[in-house]
Amino acid sequence: MINLMFCGNDKVIDGMIISLLSIVKYCKKQLNIYVLTMDLSDMNENYKPITIEHANVLEKIIKKENSKSKIHLIDITNYFKEEMLNSVNIKTHYTPYILVRLFSDKVKELPDKVLYLDSDLVIYNNIEPLYNMKIESYDYAACIDEIGKVFISKNYINSGVLLMNIKKMKQENSFEKCRKMVINKKMLLPDQTALNKICNDKKYIERKYNEQSKRQVDTVIRHYSMTMKLMFTISSKKRKLIKKNCSILKNIPFLKFLNVKPWNIEAIHEIYNIHDFDDILDKYLIIKGEIK
Repeated sequence: MINLMFCGNDKVIDGMIISLLSIVKYCKKQLNIYVLTMDLSDMNENYKPITIEHANVLEKIIKKENSKSKIHLIDITNYFKEEMLNSVNIKTHYTPYILVRLFSDKVKELPDKVLYLDSDLVIYNNIEPLYNMKIESYDYAACIDEIGKVFISKNYINSGVLLMNIKKMKQENSFEKCRKMVINKKMLLPDQTALNKICNDKKYIERKYNEQSKRQVDTVIRHYSMTMKLMFTISSKKRKLIKKNCSILKNIPFLKFLNVKPWNIEAIHEIYNIHDFDDILDKYLIIKGEIK
């Protein structure tokens, strides 16, 4: 079997549907998927948890390919509120849900080895070779961050795809150390930077397992993380879409940091000119229609 982890609130369900549809397209093994969520609606009305109803939708996707596959929905609200409410990173460009996986040591249900995946991924091949990597002597296996290697450090990892040695990280109190860092030190990318700084035993793996730029022939996982886009020689239609989907540095005239996600279908088609997972998007739209 393969153990996977996703984290987030109800806003990431679109991404999880697309990711799971693309995973089961290529992987027919039993999937144990741990979905960690929390209810912070008392802080912000948009911070609602993933529900049982959502979990049932996700489980239907994976059981269609393997009847033994299962979704495990786990609420960590209490753990988060006990530690993180006074964190200097409680309000950042991102939501507090980026910090959920740092509570993995508190979740007794998690196995010793888990493949954590962000919810903005599309899979183009079987993930089994990645999951089966030997990481007994490592905290985790991950790929280099394409933007971070330029602006932060050449060895700065992207934490959107993490093959985690939960057992080793628990033994070394790595999760607790990461949380303490996030509580006390202001950071632009708090969860990712903490994982970079605290965990010394990293296994650097090929970018095909977390391609953040453009799909290559051997790409297994395409991660639609933040990218940079020059605005020269771009049509007015694309320019409007880019401005709609840009994230930060909005006032730099000819450079935009884009945050286009797989479920932003018009932008995926028009800005990136990507149609190679339209079959997945068609299934996603049917499922999304059924949810409504």
